[in-house]
Amino acid sequence: MAMLRFIRRRKFGPVAWLDALAATAVIGLLASQIVIVALRYVFSLGWPWATDLLTYLFFFIVSLPLVRVLLHNESVRVNVLSQSFPRPVMEVIERVALIGLLCPAMTWAAWNTIPMVKTSWRVLEGSPTLGGLPGFFIIKTLAALVFAALAIVSLVMGLRRHPYRKGEKQ
Repeated sequence: MAMLRFIRRRKFGPVAWLDALAATAVIGLLASQIVIVALRYVFSLGWPWATDLLTYLFFFIVSLPLVRVLLHNESVRVNVLSQSFPRPVMEVIERVALIGLLCPAMTWAAWNTIPMVKTSWRVLEGSPTLGGLPGFFIIKTLAALVFAALAIVSLVMGLRRHPYRKGEKQ
């Protein structure tokens, strides 16, 4: 229900459901963490799958917004030197960062996760924790897909005329 209200309030395009999913995952992580800590330390109750649940939620919280952060230039960085550079110089720096650094790094990461993901699917890998949640192979697959998506988006953005300018036709 909270997710639907969040989507209705937001006024931006078709990715609103991803923001809502990420927000729901954050709320789920916080609530789950409080309950799990209370059960473990107040009532001496605990289950291995509970820790896996927190790990899975944290993974979704971190990985879901990565492509959006890249697309909208919302990353956290210190722009002390870049404020003095003219816009064309900044665009060259951004292009070098996107095509020369991020794209090769994410391509390498995606390529190197393929054998791990194949093996994980072959055995339908479960949690590394005894008694943990099943479906660890899905987490590994999503990690590989995130790497691939970041590689593709960084390449496309780096090839655009103005990588981060908004409101201009490319």
